[in-house]
Parts: sequence; C-alpha cells; structure tokens
Amino acid sequence: MNLERLEYFASVADHLNFTRAAEDCHVAQTAISRHIAALENEVGCKLFYRTNRAVELTPAGKAFYSEVVPMLEHYRRALEKARTAYSGRASSLHLGIGQYEMGFVSQLFREFHSLFPDIALSVSQYPYSELIRRLEDGTVDVIFPHPATILPDGQREIDVQHMFSSAPGLLVSTETAETRFSPLPKRGIQKKDLDGETIILLTEPAGPMSGESEISQLEKAGISAAVTQVNSLNGLFLMVKAGLGIAFVPSFIETELPEGLMLLPQKLLPPQSYRSMTLKNSPNPAAGLFSKGILTSQTVMSGIKKRYLRHGE
Repeated sequence: MNLERLEYFASVADHLNFTRAAEDCHVAQTAISRHIAALENEVGCKLFYRTNRAVELTPAGKAFYSEVVPMLEHYRRALEKARTAYSGRASSLHLGIGQYEMGFVSQLFREFHSLFPDIALSVSQYPYSELIRRLEDGTVDVIFPHPATILPDGQREIDVQHMFSSAPGLLVSTETAETRFSPLPKRGIQKKDLDGETIILLTEPAGPMSGESEISQLEKAGISAAVTQVNSLNGLFLMVKAGLGIAFVPSFIETELPEGLMLLPQKLLPPQSYRSMTLKNSPNPAAGLFSKGILTSQTVMSGIKKRYLRHGE
C-alpha cells in the first residue's frame, strides 16, 4: 500500500466520481481505476459500489475512508513541516553541550547534515550549569545536559528526551593499567582496588558538576580517596596520562581518548541517563527536526550506541 494510492482513493471518495477524481489528481481515469482495483485487492474487499450512473462507498469503504483521511492529513502536515524547515525558514541549528558530548554529537550532526544539507549547524560548549538558561534565552536550540541536571520547579516548557543510559568507566593511563590493575578482576574494579589512588575530578564552579556534587557521588558509592580537581577535560586527560591519578568518566568518550589512556569497566558508580532538551514551542523548526527526527530514529541511535557505548549498555 502506498500513499499515492490512498490519495486516489480519498479523491474518488470525496467526489464519488472517477472522472472528477482523475482530473483532481492530474492522472488518467484508467490509472485511477487501476489503483482502486489494486487497493481493493490489497484490502480484501470492495470499497465502492459502481454502476454506469453512480459511485458509492461500501460500508467497508466508509470505515476505510474514516481512517485514511486523518492519516493523509497527518502526512501532509509532516511534509509541510519538513519543507518549512528545509526551505530556509529554519536556516540554522545551534546545539549546546558540556564537557563530554563532542564525540556522539558530531555523529548526530553528520546524520542531520546528510538529510538537511542547507541547514547550517553549529555547536557551543558551556558549563553544564548554564545550558538550561542558554536554551531558554534562545542562544541554543538543543542542549545535552549533565545527567544530574534537574529542571527548575514548575518548568513545563522544556521537552526532555532520553537517549541512552551509560555507566562511567575508570580512566587510567595504559602504564597504570599494566602495573596497578593487571590482571583485571573478573568483576571489574572494586573499592579495594582504589586504595592509595588519587581520584581526579572534572568539576565546575556550580551546578550538577560542582566539586561538591562530584565528591557527594563518590561518597554515596562508598569511595573514600584523595581527590584532585581540574576544570577541563584536557586537563583531566593530562593528569591521568602523567600517572597522577585516575578518573571516572562517561564510557562513551572511549573512542575519543588520547593515546596512552584507556577505560576499565567498573560497577562502583551506577549507569546514568543521558538526555536531550528542547523548548516545547521552539521558534526554530530545525529543533523539532533534530529532536523528533534524528534523536528518535532507531537506526541513528542504534549506530550511536554501537559506536560509543560499551557492549551491553
């Protein structure tokens, strides 16, 4: 069954005349008749009573028509939204990210650009504590907040969409992995394995990734260790690579790690839910194309998970 055939059916049902339906659809009457016959064969029953003088919907045809009309209307609205976004009224899309999301967001950009090459794409990095404000004031169209981000009380204007869940991995230098964590325990890293280690925390002055929040997360997991704080992902990489400590980081950054670093599996810290956020009534149609299109595509998200998440997440 195809949409063109359904359009022909709806036109005949509206006009109750094959000649007028053919004129309305700009095709030959024989083509209309052929498509209606094929549709009736596919449905498995007659949709029209036809005589030399009149055309009338059968009971089955009336039931079918009642379902087909709203479906075609929904399809036309979807086309209009896509054309609106693609025609220039949605000429750009601006994403806001924090410290960790650059890798999988670049993949999402690639997928989006392949579908809408005329929409300009850009991304800005902000502290996680600023992302919601940047979304609300229109600086960015879509954000990828820290998993611990909590919407303000009464906030109903932001649409939250779960993308995937991922447990942190333990970031170590390859040298530390060989000398300190080899052989790796079958159950992954345990609390006792962290004895004497310094944990390097990537922190921000405030918000969900503040030093206080990060230390609290370790304490909830029963992890007690010396802590050193850094304010950038590159700084964290440098410290760990120099053998000055270890770190818990999202496992999806594994493909982005510099040479000399690796992730070890651990079960001390639980998986976290990673989400996107957009304004429910965003003035930019491209935001909807991204959040309701790319981010809801099973094909796209399966590719993201396969590339960036550890097996089984």
